[in-house]
Amino acid sequence: MSASREKKQRQGSGPSDKAMQADQKQAAYKRKVRTYTGIGVVVVVLVAALLIWNSGFFQSRALAATIGGTELSAAELSYYYYPQRYYLALFGSIDTSIPDDEQYYDEEEGVTYHDYFLEQALQTAQSEQALYDAAIADGYTLEDIQENLDANIQSMQSSASSSGYSYRSYLVVNYGKYMTPSIYERLLAKTLLAELYASDKQEEFYNSYTAQELEDYYQENADDFDDFEYSYLYFTPEAVMSTDDDGNKRTEEELDELTAQALADAEAQAEDALAAYEEGTEVADLIEEYDPNTSGDHTTVTGSGNISSVYREELLELGEDEAAIVENGESGYYLVIFHSRARNEDLTADVRHILVRAETGTDEEGNTVEPTDETWDTALSEAEDILAEYEAGEQTADAFGDLANEYSDDADSNTTGGLYEAVARTDSYVQEFLDWIFEDGRQVGDTGIVRHEGDVESSGSYWGYHIMYFQAWNEAEWMLDVRSAMSEEARTELEESLLEDDAYAISTADGAKYMGA
Repeated sequence: MSASREKKQRQGSGPSDKAMQADQKQAAYKRKVRTYTGIGVVVVVLVAALLIWNSGFFQSRALAATIGGTELSAAELSYYYYPQRYYLALFGSIDTSIPDDEQYYDEEEGVTYHDYFLEQALQTAQSEQALYDAAIADGYTLEDIQENLDANIQSMQSSASSSGYSYRSYLVVNYGKYMTPSIYERLLAKTLLAELYASDKQEEFYNSYTAQELEDYYQENADDFDDFEYSYLYFTPEAVMSTDDDGNKRTEEELDELTAQALADAEAQAEDALAAYEEGTEVADLIEEYDPNTSGDHTTVTGSGNISSVYREELLELGEDEAAIVENGESGYYLVIFHSRARNEDLTADVRHILVRAETGTDEEGNTVEPTDETWDTALSEAEDILAEYEAGEQTADAFGDLANEYSDDADSNTTGGLYEAVARTDSYVQEFLDWIFEDGRQVGDTGIVRHEGDVESSGSYWGYHIMYFQAWNEAEWMLDVRSAMSEEARTELEESLLEDDAYAISTADGAKYMGA
């Protein structure tokens, strides 16, 4: 082979140096592109993860607690955690701009607000879960509370709208940043079903007690149910100024002497008032003459627990209309007078009524204006027509109830035949309503029309006529008080019994740290 041909073959057997260099540069470029692309992908993923993290996506789903076999995410636990936090924030007890674990509920014990709120939330969730499970086992379904659930959701949505929030944003304000409508509504349904079950059981307990059981319970706990009538006058020492009349600063010794003298003067006043009382001066005259710091003339309370602990023990040791002086440390002296104690034997009443409202108006500023004579007359005419319709019919409780369901403007009773049971003289109904019920000589089957005038300054006030029907006398007030106490106690025992074993044991998880952060 000739040299020239061999050279041509070598030239045609591979790339030139320039071509090889070009290929190497291109390969390097491709590697660099792949490297930067990989870095870019990692950056995008990290940014996306950071955005998701800041959105609360992961935190809201983090396991926060376990109650028996039920797991609660951070979002679900917030349903129980934040309402109590929100409540205390309203009263300035906690600063919501500072994490809860940086504020102390009990600094001496080292308990932060996060500790306190978390404990309360877990106890509430535990009790609710137990009651909910018991309700389901007893045949309750969500249909039993659907109407109430819908009403609660609608109320929350209305509150959100009136406050200038979207529904979801308003839930976040009240239940923390992880709350969503779906979680709120699901847990609200559980709450309502648990409460319905507990309330139904309490009502069963309430209606189950015999007269003898009520009597026995009363005898064991008479101090909790008797009515106590007493009077008191509280004498406090005059304030001692740190300077005298000339503006000179008093010494500690002078201040102590003056303070002691002021306290002695208060005691002397109390002793003078006691002597005057024992000589026959009436309590009202004592109060007018001695002008004590505070006073009560023949005050009546139900249950000794409602008597001030400062003088309760001494007061209850006195006989009828006896008096004594009780020292309240260095704050002053009480003159206390015991009058009587007894259980309230007044009968309660079952009544039905039909409310016919007298239409009100509004002024230019949107304020309520009382009914005119014309609207009063219209309401009275309607009430008289309804009563006449009753009198022309069967004149029974059921017949009156049917009219109440048809005509009454009282939303609290116009689906239950206008019935109010066990109404007591001391209940918070309008006075005209109570006066008619407890008028001397009231008989079963009595009817009448009562006028009630509202107050333009009072929210929720109304004007109108009550068409009354007296259905029956009910148990004495003390018996109803005892029934309520016994049924409440039985309900508590029921709830505690559901938690006796480890079926609802509580354990917290990492997600709990997101509460109040």
